[in-house]
Amino acid sequence: MMKAKLNYLVDALIGLAFLISAGTGVLFLFMGSGGYHGGAYSAGVAFLGLSRWVWSDLHTWASLIMIAGVVLHLVLHWNWIVCVTRQICSSPRPRVRREEASQA
Repeated sequence: MMKAKLNYLVDALIGLAFLISAGTGVLFLFMGSGGYHGGAYSAGVAFLGLSRWVWSDLHTWASLIMIAGVVLHLVLHWNWIVCVTRQICSSPRPRVRREEASQA
């Protein structure tokens, strides 16, 4: 597989997992805790026919997939990260004009 296509697929996976994780996270803000002790004894808070537990599992798995995708993304771009970090962290050398060098 071409590297560009692999990067695209990894980034698309990260983006999709982020949207699912963020969407379910926002959903939890509006669903409330669901009952006594954070939903441990809830009567069945549901949204779109899915219980809070299903949404929680979806949120957890999407987040884990996103983490794995980011790690893979970093591995695929490691050489670029190292190269740019070296460029940023290296001390710039002062430029000396030829005229100044010949006068010294």
